[in-house]
Amino acid sequence: KMTFEQTPFKLSASISAMLHLFHTKVQEKNLTLTRCYDETIPEVLMGDPVRLHQIILNLVSNAVKFTHHGGIEVGVRKLKEDDTQVTIEFAVTDTGMGIRKEKIDTIFENFQQASSSTSRIFGGTGLGLAIVKQLVEAQNGTISVTSEIDKGSTFSFVLDFAKTHALADEEMEMMEVNPELKGIRVLVVEDIALNQLLMKTLLDDFGFERDISANGKIAIEKLAANHYDIVLMDLQMPEMNGFDATDHIRNVMGSDIPIIALTADVTTMDVAKCMAVGMNDYIAKPVNERLLYSKIIGLTSRPRPRMTSAEQTANTMIGRKHIDLTYLVKRTKANTALMIEMIDAYLEQTPALVAAMQQSMLDRNWPMLSASVHKMIPSFSIMGINATFEDMARQVQEYAAKQETPEGIEDMVQLLGEVCTQACRELNEELIRMKTT
Repeated sequence: KMTFEQTPFKLSASISAMLHLFHTKVQEKNLTLTRCYDETIPEVLMGDPVRLHQIILNLVSNAVKFTHHGGIEVGVRKLKEDDTQVTIEFAVTDTGMGIRKEKIDTIFENFQQASSSTSRIFGGTGLGLAIVKQLVEAQNGTISVTSEIDKGSTFSFVLDFAKTHALADEEMEMMEVNPELKGIRVLVVEDIALNQLLMKTLLDDFGFERDISANGKIAIEKLAANHYDIVLMDLQMPEMNGFDATDHIRNVMGSDIPIIALTADVTTMDVAKCMAVGMNDYIAKPVNERLLYSKIIGLTSRPRPRMTSAEQTANTMIGRKHIDLTYLVKRTKANTALMIEMIDAYLEQTPALVAAMQQSMLDRNWPMLSASVHKMIPSFSIMGINATFEDMARQVQEYAAKQETPEGIEDMVQLLGEVCTQACRELNEELIRMKTT
């Protein structure tokens, strides 16, 4: 299942950020990587920059992989523009080994590669191009390839983007790395070679030391023999998956090392399971480098408690306080008296709703569970509680309305209760501060 966002982003900055990931690999192979960008393209567009990153990541990674001399060029040019949208062509051209004519028609099929020796020599399954084709066509775009043996290939795709006057999401732009924070030791647990390459490149750019494990079993052995500051843990791996590895790290090894889950399929159920086994946070693939950097810094720069309860797990999930009163300040126009009144209302209603939610879960009283969670949902955004928990609450409400009891719903209810309880503690502290200043 593919979902696509429509968010404002700066295309030029987004392309630069993605190509920056290949800097180290291109240097290692003595190749050039150039960017040819049409400056007549509007600065801010509406689209899904994360999915665009995923497409370009696959195409450029293949180009680097199969090119031994010369270089790669990434071209971005405007094909047409009207009052509402822009049509853009992206082209990745390499001077690599090329593809035979008889293979061109099947190159985008699942598990197809240009020759039987390709997988043996270069690794991989050939699934990347099939995913790229799906991602492009799911956005009503087209993709094509031209190639000549021993001269190179050009993969090009065309997508439409809506025009907008909104401000861009700054998360997608290049980030400044703090040189004083270098030296952090990271253990990456990931079995896919492409993802390993991406994480190596990112962590090298951050100035962090890194080590790679192909599965949870190897990761446990490395943790027993070496010191690391944080673990980036994929969930689905052979031998031992991320959930089992984390459970072993927490309950057998007794380690409180921060663990960030790496997941390609972020669902509320998976998030609840991550938190239940003792992971501190999660990040979606393809990885946003700014978000990854901030999460690593956030979890390695503070004292960390032993993960012995759902409360501790929930408290460290997002690497910061649970409340953020930015929205409340804006909504009340910084009116302190009104803010105090709204916080008082939250503190009055929330404990009773949490108690009702937890009791109805125990009693399997689905109407009451649905009703209590429904009343809690609006307060998440008002008090600036991470949207993950609001999504989790909506999922619980949906299950309760259908009278379904999937595995993990009790963990979700427990986490929601702990998060709301912690939010009440933090809001009480804010009230004291407001009333004394």
